[in-house]
Amino acid sequence: MRLLFLGLIVSTGLFLPLQALANPGLTGTYQGFIWSGGSNTHGTTSFTVKPDGAISGSYLFEDMGSEMQGTLSDCAFTAPILRCTWNDAYGSGALVLQFTGDFWAFEGSWHDGSLGEDTENADNGYRWTGAKTGT
Repeated sequence: MRLLFLGLIVSTGLFLPLQALANPGLTGTYQGFIWSGGSNTHGTTSFTVKPDGAISGSYLFEDMGSEMQGTLSDCAFTAPILRCTWNDAYGSGALVLQFTGDFWAFEGSWHDGSLGEDTENADNGYRWTGAKTGT
């Protein structure tokens, strides 16, 4: 009977909505700091979770009086850790963020892809933080 039920879930497409429910709390805009140019600069990070569970994002940060923007792609979430690839005018690399259980904040770090840095946990690398804005 269990095998029939599992087959019914997979064949009817009910499996995809269940997958997407795993991380809808990530969606939103977060204000915080991103380490850049030797100091913490104000940063805004936004994430979107699509119905199929795919996560993408973007970010803005201050750089010598100008606003820089970048994208977050190839994101994978294994609670409470989100791993993405950041990409902006300076290059690309790994981003590792650890979220609070309610998805209202994260702390983590970015890593310069050209340096071959250890990207296994959110404590190594250059700081990246955020707290959700709005409701």
